[in-house]
Amino acid sequence: MLRKSVFALAGLMILTALPAVAGKVGFVDVEKAAATVQQGKEAIREFEQWAAPRRKRLNALKAVAIKAAQQLAKERGVASDAVLEKLQDKAVKAKRAFEDAVREFNRQAGAKRDHLLNTVATRMRTIINEYAKTHGYDAVLVFKPMTIIYLSKTSDLTDTVIKLYNQRFPVVQPTTSTLPGLQERKRK
Repeated sequence: MLRKSVFALAGLMILTALPAVAGKVGFVDVEKAAATVQQGKEAIREFEQWAAPRRKRLNALKAVAIKAAQQLAKERGVASDAVLEKLQDKAVKAKRAFEDAVREFNRQAGAKRDHLLNTVATRMRTIINEYAKTHGYDAVLVFKPMTIIYLSKTSDLTDTVIKLYNQRFPVVQPTTSTLPGLQERKRK
């Protein structure tokens, strides 16, 4: 506990001294910005479409595991040792199948999310660098709202970065003229 307090105090001292040492400092909530820009929203929507059927499968596996555990509990004290052993084996296999599927989903979900947001992150880094250089910032730091006690509105560049990102990288909605399959159907 004392060690955490010392680190928190040291961090606070560094943050309060940083503006005096570094000059003009800005902060960006990158998670908020990535989830707010148009391309980030599209990436999140695509991820959710990818994840939905997989979550449904996980829920089904979880239900099977719960049902197997409940059946085992219900039969305990009533069924024979052979039946209990089969039920125990069934419950363990169902639980392992669910746990394995959760681990695989988490692994794939992390890779998918990283892949979808990689372009957004790269472009956001470019926007932040250009804005910082143009407006005379000596440093721009990534922050999470819960780690900073006070932040002036002029130091929070998040909304500015979101606006600049959406201006430079607008999401173009597909139209019938940009979708070859629809053009062919209309001609027929």
